[in-house]
Amino acid sequence: MDGDTVITGMPFAGEAHASRHQIVLRQLSTWSPGALAALIHIDLRNVRDINRLSGAAEGDRLIRRVEHALQQWSAGKAVTSRLWSNEFVAAKAVDHTQTAGEEAAQLRDLLSELHYDSAVGPARVGVSLGLSIYRQGDDWTRVLAEAGQACVLAKRRGLNQIVRFGSGVVEMPIYSPSAVTEFRSLMKAGRLSLHAQPIMDISGEEPRLAKAEFLIRMERNGVYMPLAAGVIETLENYGLAAELDRFSSTFLLDWLDTQPAILDRVHGLSMNLSGASLVDGRFMDDLYRDVRNARLPAGKLCFEITETAAIQHLDVAAEVIGAFKAIGCRFSLDDFGSGLCSFGYLNSLPVDEVKIDGRFVRDIAQSAVSQEITRAIHTVAKVTGKKTVAEFVDDTRKLEALKKIGVDYAQGWLFYPAVAPEKLLELLAL
Repeated sequence: MDGDTVITGMPFAGEAHASRHQIVLRQLSTWSPGALAALIHIDLRNVRDINRLSGAAEGDRLIRRVEHALQQWSAGKAVTSRLWSNEFVAAKAVDHTQTAGEEAAQLRDLLSELHYDSAVGPARVGVSLGLSIYRQGDDWTRVLAEAGQACVLAKRRGLNQIVRFGSGVVEMPIYSPSAVTEFRSLMKAGRLSLHAQPIMDISGEEPRLAKAEFLIRMERNGVYMPLAAGVIETLENYGLAAELDRFSSTFLLDWLDTQPAILDRVHGLSMNLSGASLVDGRFMDDLYRDVRNARLPAGKLCFEITETAAIQHLDVAAEVIGAFKAIGCRFSLDDFGSGLCSFGYLNSLPVDEVKIDGRFVRDIAQSAVSQEITRAIHTVAKVTGKKTVAEFVDDTRKLEALKKIGVDYAQGWLFYPAVAPEKLLELLAL
């Protein structure tokens, strides 16, 4: 579809995603809705498939139908804009928050009645709507971010769903452009680092430090702490996750180059890869080259990927894992049990270990259900030749429950928090 398509007076620009947000924000900031307005983030579910299966011309016709529906809904009293190829924003003045929900429902009904010509005849469009309320004096940046987050939740709930931000459906972090600025400032100032959280082998009588996971940390007033809530999600949202993962991989590989003896004392060291980086061909090519050039002992470097990311991109994930395992890397499937139909994917993904979702570990000492779920995960992992790791182990009761099940490794504050790399060397007596 044409990059200059105009939807109710606003261009669909070809700049980066963040710039498109700025265009919408400028339009909203010059609008005077009064005391109250409904801001709606709209996602058309079928656009990419329509372009691929029915042709770009049919996709263009659908966009024009969307434009007409938005004009019909706005009745000259709203601001509407195309934000992305299949995403739109609509804002309309309302007199009550209940009216905002009614306006969103009316817009949903209009859009879901749209149809397009498919190979099997006329087909309807699926939509997802996220609703946020603007009150006079509010920051449009925040309200737009809230509507976007609500739309993400609406997509997860199914077709033609509306979710109002703050309705309690699910709590999610807010994507904020300022988080990107802060992250880059921290990186430029040298205030980002990786700290290592030891992972204990619990297969013997006494836990033994066997591995470590390297986690991103930021420095504030001389204290290192996790990144602020929402920073990683924001980087992913703006297509910048590779910046974080590039920093992490460079830090870890450079540090290992200066401390080669550590690899003789541990089963392995791991770092996290975001789902966005996993399917970023350029980043993964660069990472592959860097790892190969590092010439690390086989089996010592492990990448942790979330179960959700792996399942969403199953073919790509399997291909990437296979390529990196060929040069001696290992893979861990993080947060296992959080996705859908988890067990069915274990044979498809050639990972070496699974990290049991912390929700099951947190109450394993008192919940028979969590114990049995953990036991099932461990059993299936063993059958498929994989080790198991339990996170969030912070007391001895949880440790004993995990040992009874036979889980291989445990990680958590019962043993150690994430520590500076030099402290890890001390723990390993290096």
